[in-house]
Amino acid sequence: MTVSLDHATGVPAVRSMVEQHSVVDPYDEPHTVIGLRVIVSRDHLAAAVDMGVHRHYGPGYRSADELTVEEVRYFAESFLMSESVLELQQAAEAMAQLALEDFHEDVTREHIQACYRAADRAFPKTVSGIEK
Repeated sequence: MTVSLDHATGVPAVRSMVEQHSVVDPYDEPHTVIGLRVIVSRDHLAAAVDMGVHRHYGPGYRSADELTVEEVRYFAESFLMSESVLELQQAAEAMAQLALEDFHEDVTREHIQACYRAADRAFPKTVSGIEK
């Protein structure tokens, strides 16, 4: 099976790098492509950008402001695809808390703000209200 994340309607048409990943072993026959739509908050996206960039570049990574829209989407979607919902929720809550606090050093505050800017750039808000 190939894992693919589909973007909500209204998001600019940029082919996601995650769509190219396959979880099918070389000796197995591909059967279908699954499109996965996930509703996330801005905090979820910022946390996913943060974790994706950190895992890819490690300590001393690039600023999220320097990433292309394709890179931001790749990192965010990779994190969303690979982490549990609980881990994602905890990361989003931590990101939201870090974004509110004003006692952090400038470099931390700038990094958090850059993650939010990158998330906004790559994933414009597409949902105004969700029916339950």
